Amino acid sequence: MEVKFLAKQSTSHGSTPHPWPFTAGAVVSRPEKLIVLAGQVGYDRIGPDRRLIGPGDPAAQTRQAIENMKALLAQEGAGLQDIVHMTVYLVDVQHFSACGSVARELFGDPPPPMTLIGVKALAWPELLVEIQAMAVTSSPR
Repeated sequence: MEVKFLAKQSTSHGSTPHPWPFTAGAVVSRPEKLIVLAGQVGYDRIGPDRRLIGPGDPAAQTRQAIENMKALLAQEGAGLQDIVHMTVYLVDVQHFSACGSVARELFGDPPPPMTLIGVKALAWPELLVEIQAMAVTSSPR
């Protein structure tokens, strides 16, 4: 399998880094497996209580959503490096930088293409961020 990222975007605005790193697109040649993840949010998927991580904290909710994605991908022998597109929904786009700094920490270079959508609300009022993703892997599993 070959993944080619298109027209990598500058990670800076003048002298400051871009709030969330991204590429413009991805081309996947001969994928063996496409993994589509439903929107992941800041709820702990592992714990028995399904508790919200980071109430009122968009960065903490972003980290938990990405950790949830990581756990789901691992079930198929994939990882964050296999993500070829994400859609990020933010209740307040002013949180873009805080959430983006978490993404910068957790994703390698090049980061996956991303679409950001500002929304009035998510499924539950305590949620500040939701991330949907698609991954492609050549893993034979």
